[in-house]
Amino acid sequence: MRRQPDVVAGGAAPVVELSGDGRARGRTHGEEVRGLIATSMERWRDRIEQLTGLSADEHVARFLGASRLIDTVRTSSPDLYDEVLGIAEASGQPLDDMFAYNFMDEEWRYSRIAAIGCSVVGIEREDLVILGQNMDLPASMDGSQVLLHIREGDEPEQFIASAAGMIGVLGVNREGVACCVNTLAQLPSAREGMPVAFLIREVLRRRTRADAGAYLRSVRHASGQNYAIADRHGIDSYECSSAGIAARPIAAPTLVHTNHPLWTSGADELAATPDELELSGTRSRYNYLSVAVPQIGDAAELETVFASRDSGVCVTPRPPRMSKTFCGAVFEIDGSETRARFALGQPGVVEWISAPWTAPVGA
Repeated sequence: MRRQPDVVAGGAAPVVELSGDGRARGRTHGEEVRGLIATSMERWRDRIEQLTGLSADEHVARFLGASRLIDTVRTSSPDLYDEVLGIAEASGQPLDDMFAYNFMDEEWRYSRIAAIGCSVVGIEREDLVILGQNMDLPASMDGSQVLLHIREGDEPEQFIASAAGMIGVLGVNREGVACCVNTLAQLPSAREGMPVAFLIREVLRRRTRADAGAYLRSVRHASGQNYAIADRHGIDSYECSSAGIAARPIAAPTLVHTNHPLWTSGADELAATPDELELSGTRSRYNYLSVAVPQIGDAAELETVFASRDSGVCVTPRPPRMSKTFCGAVFEIDGSETRARFALGQPGVVEWISAPWTAPVGA
């Protein structure tokens, strides 16, 4: 059943209700936010042309022609492949453009784009797990925020933050499995393997973080990325790349991860390499959060930390780094419930909203 999108506080971002198989979910997504998808993808094409000097059509053709990403998704995640088909059909966008748009991290690696960002925080207590993130994306994407509310058959109900036309950038399911991510551009990438957005969605179909971790270990990865995965029992973190996976070696009460590898073999050398990634402020954000996070008392205090601009955790575009905090998320998971809160825009500028799960039948 479909309905018109809700609007969050401040009139900012629609909530899109999705159900059914992949094609049905995609068509609903494409229909409900068709205008927003059109605007967002025009900005995306303009940015490609500014950065590459090529027409967007030529760049997309070269990028997809040099990879086997579509083939990988079609084979390994056919339901999500169909979801992208449905989005393209219903929104009236070219299919190749829609796939390239959803291969966001992979297109960055192909184009050698750095200085994006993202800050991930985890807190483990005896009776509570908190996982949260500020997601930093190109400033041109601001205004395209949507919240996807997915209910599909026997799989867990999900809330997924995304951009209009994309299948997701982070999220949580009702079973208490949450997934936050941050790019690791120093790690090897490949032109085949599973793309980041599709991995996030597959992780959120799992009912435990152990199952999610097993899934991450079972596939080849196209991009360098850290995946922080939580459930009510704790938090795991995996630095993944085309060369393999390195899991966080020692459990600890807190997790902080930004945009340099911490436990991949040779991480010290990789993290010490001066390159364009320094524009992202990865080390300064990591150092700030490493001090701030152990002092956090609850989820509300984490929301305040995510609004901090002076620390660089909440990013405002400044040349040459034209990225911006796209959204924030804080997930609280305990033995009885999972609470999800989102800032669909810059924390401290837009209001945080709570995402309500569907009431049980008869409630």
